[in-house]
Amino acid sequence: MLVAAVLLLAGCKGDRCDTPFGEGGSINLLMPEFNNLYNNPGATLVINRGYRGILVHCVALGQYAAFECACPKDHDTRMLPDDDRYAIMLTCPDCGSRFELTYGNPLEGASTSCPLYAYNTAYDGQVLEIW
Repeated sequence: MLVAAVLLLAGCKGDRCDTPFGEGGSINLLMPEFNNLYNNPGATLVINRGYRGILVHCVALGQYAAFECACPKDHDTRMLPDDDRYAIMLTCPDCGSRFELTYGNPLEGASTSCPLYAYNTAYDGQVLEIW
């Protein structure tokens, strides 16, 4: 029990769920740098937008989710996908919190009370809008 308390205190900061976010914008999924996402269920890509990056996930054909990569507990920490092209979760390297990538729900760790910040998305068959 003492070990768990020490790990929680040493992990991510605070008890807040006010994750900052930044601009998303548009990405053309037919462009070579984004083509892995084009109607490819399970595919993921972190783009250099948002606050600490935005992980874009193809949930199903024509359906996309986009999540802020900043840890909900420590906004200065950029979370990492478990795989570069087909991630199923984001993990905070500081506190070890893990989040699934369909809805952004916490799975385990210090941030289990805070889901990932989810951006809105709209897809027209070629361009994905993220806001």
